[in-house]
Amino acid sequence: MHQELQELALRYGRPLEVSHNLGANTYLAVGSHRIAEVCLVFRRPNGLFLTMTKPFYPTGLYRLPTGGIGLGEPVLEALEREIWEETGLEAQILRYLAHITYQHNEGRLFHSHIFLLAANGIPSPQDDLEQISGFRDVSPSGLLEIARELEHLPPEFSRELGATWNDWGKFRAVAHQVVAQALVEP
Repeated sequence: MHQELQELALRYGRPLEVSHNLGANTYLAVGSHRIAEVCLVFRRPNGLFLTMTKPFYPTGLYRLPTGGIGLGEPVLEALEREIWEETGLEAQILRYLAHITYQHNEGRLFHSHIFLLAANGIPSPQDDLEQISGFRDVSPSGLLEIARELEHLPPEFSRELGATWNDWGKFRAVAHQVVAQALVEP
């Protein structure tokens, strides 16, 4: 995987590298089989960024699309698959924007590979299992607003997530903060 990441950096730019300690976050504790994901940052022609929601999310909550990387699956293959599954759009990779390494108190690591993408058209999920129920474009500052909202979700347990909304939100907020930061850095 290390060589693959070096090749991605050469081809799409060196990503902002971020390490984040999640502490005892219950969201990752239940997903021990999942070690990495891609995060899709679609810059729309209007300069805004595509976010999505699911029917079981708290009302009005949108976030950047993400998708898991299968065991042994190359990052670019996962990226292309997830772009199609989540949006059905044809996209161009503009930049390998960021790589977040999350550490959990249990010692496990999780990686988010974040890509800035360009895509035109109307998104339409191609995989019903994704359960995407809507899309919304937001500004870069809107990404920070989403991060704040994610950080303050209630502590109730979500059956769909297998964790508390609060822990899931704190995990998801990090990528939104990092994307907002990476978009202003050269």
